[in-house]
Amino acid sequence: MDLIKADRELQKQLPLFTERHLLPDHLPRPDELRPARNLAAIFDDCHNYIYANEGLLKEQIFHEMVKLLTMKLYDERVNRAKGLRFGITASEYRSVFAGRPTLFEKRIRHLFAMVCDEYKGMFAEAALRLQLPTLAYVVGRLQYVDLSRTPGDIKGEAFQAFVYRHQRGDRGEFFTPHPLVRLAVEMVAPQPTERIIDPACGSGGFLIQAIAFQNMDPRRRERYIRDCIRGVEFNPDVALSASVRLALEGGTGREILCANSLSDIDHLDGTFDIVLTNPPFGSRGKIHDQRILRSYELAHKWKKSPSGAWRVSPVLLPRQSPEILFVEKCLRLLKPGGRLAIVLPDGLLQNASSGYLRAWLRDQAVVQAVVSIPQEAFVPYGTGIKTSLLFLQKLPPADPARPVFMARIEKIGYDVKGRPVYRRDEKGNLLRGPSGPVLDEDIGKIAEAYRRYVKEGTVADSAQVFTVAQEYLNSRLDVEHYSPDDLQLLTDLRANGAKPLGEIADILTRKDDFRTEPDREIRYIAISDVDARTMQVVSQQKFRAYDAPSRASYRLRRGDIITAISGASTGTAKHAVAFITEEEEGAICSNGFAVIRNVRGVEPLFLLAYMRTDPFLRQVRRLMTGHAIPAISTELLAQVLVPIPPIEEQRRVAQAISRAFSLCREAAALNRETIAAVSRLMLREKGSP
Repeated sequence: MDLIKADRELQKQLPLFTERHLLPDHLPRPDELRPARNLAAIFDDCHNYIYANEGLLKEQIFHEMVKLLTMKLYDERVNRAKGLRFGITASEYRSVFAGRPTLFEKRIRHLFAMVCDEYKGMFAEAALRLQLPTLAYVVGRLQYVDLSRTPGDIKGEAFQAFVYRHQRGDRGEFFTPHPLVRLAVEMVAPQPTERIIDPACGSGGFLIQAIAFQNMDPRRRERYIRDCIRGVEFNPDVALSASVRLALEGGTGREILCANSLSDIDHLDGTFDIVLTNPPFGSRGKIHDQRILRSYELAHKWKKSPSGAWRVSPVLLPRQSPEILFVEKCLRLLKPGGRLAIVLPDGLLQNASSGYLRAWLRDQAVVQAVVSIPQEAFVPYGTGIKTSLLFLQKLPPADPARPVFMARIEKIGYDVKGRPVYRRDEKGNLLRGPSGPVLDEDIGKIAEAYRRYVKEGTVADSAQVFTVAQEYLNSRLDVEHYSPDDLQLLTDLRANGAKPLGEIADILTRKDDFRTEPDREIRYIAISDVDARTMQVVSQQKFRAYDAPSRASYRLRRGDIITAISGASTGTAKHAVAFITEEEEGAICSNGFAVIRNVRGVEPLFLLAYMRTDPFLRQVRRLMTGHAIPAISTELLAQVLVPIPPIEEQRRVAQAISRAFSLCREAAALNRETIAAVSRLMLREKGSP
């Protein structure tokens, strides 16, 4: 009785790890395994226990967890019919924590030896480093989870969080959210015989989704993975995680190659039907290795001829961004007619500095589709860079090029903290489907629209989903540039005789040399010195020339119009535009403005008013590039169309604007008089006895 009492006291002190805080006195049976609803929480719990009790570094914890997950997977796959071994009974658990001998250690170490034999070379260290009580806890926490039958999105999110916790994206390796992975795979629609590669596979999200897309029975799925699925990952630990995920699906784990895709896999060029990838991108981690750069056309300098055509030069760049090299590598990996789905930062699709890349792409492939991704989509995964999904088919295409399918994702299904967002009815109640609350996302809608487009060749154009004829593609590939409403606006303006701004006015490009007299005082006008509502300069700053802001650029004349060309408010209702009067003549304005001078063929004040209208602002937004600091170049500003109504209508508008300016001046004078009167009144009150 004393022994039983002591055993019960010990059990009260043991770590708890199941929902019911109990373990039966038998090893788990196959019919007792259940798919996990929150696998990420289980992984977190195991990590925290190891961290608190073993004193290992996070990289070491990662490797030990991978070993245990691989053992769990192997046990489910191999021993399901013969009797599971990855488990611990209640009596074994108590014995481990009491320091008494048990069969648990022998069984687990034998299982690990079997795993090492099955997956030769997967583990750098063929030994379990965790102490026996920690092994007991983690095994007990995992033993009733059915990893094989846990839904792919739950496993994907769990592995993504698990890998991200241990392998931060310092080189720009940000994980791809599952909704975007699903959309890319559904739009590419891989066939069962097509070979697929992800040359920057991370933890294997695209490859896992491509496998799930086939919906095969286990035996066919194993053959499909081994014959058709390949991934390459530079980071050894992340590659190991991807290997485990492939093994979870029935692969060998050897489908993942740990290598540098930009230099080590040339023998794979031209052997794949599909490339699915989200390459590392960002300002960090540029490629400097000249041996790598020499083999890429996009690592050379490119020059634009007077005709507008781009030509590659023999001059090698000292460095290049990896995402640009990955674009070229992905197309090399494809067979003729092969398909590519790639996540790219929007700067590559719109910035003038990347024009050579887009020209090269159009010479190598047909643009099939572009999907704009919300800027917040990657925030929970470590970056706020605005991105898009670009779909290409390597030349020559199997079929004649269709119009380009374009779409905007407006609802991603989660918030900036990665928390799910669900749909609600008009009363605010959660909408539920067969598997629970319905995510508030439009991924499925876009995927279905693309499937219908591929099948029928047409799409009902809307603000969210539309097509653009190949011949209408210009040097940009971002979705926002081709909004149907904006293109219709341009058509209507041209039909009504609108002219480009550059034809009816000069746009100043020559900067003033005021800095040659450093002690001279200047008046400076920044965007914040303009009242967008009244279209007037409301303040001027004074500096010695040598103290002037670096953006101080253009000397103003009476009659000039200044309009904002950079900053978050440009192209919005707060867009700054102003008419320069004698009070501002001679001042220096910021290069955040374009200076419009020598207006001809149109009333200047009519042009000023037009620059605050929706048609003007929409054109500006359409031509802007950059998301951190959005801007429009003066060259593109010159292309903005300006309607030329009858002169009588222009003069009516100009007179109204002139009257508004007079009223503003009268209001300002009245304000000054009122404030002065109040000041005098207060002084009299102060001086009274």
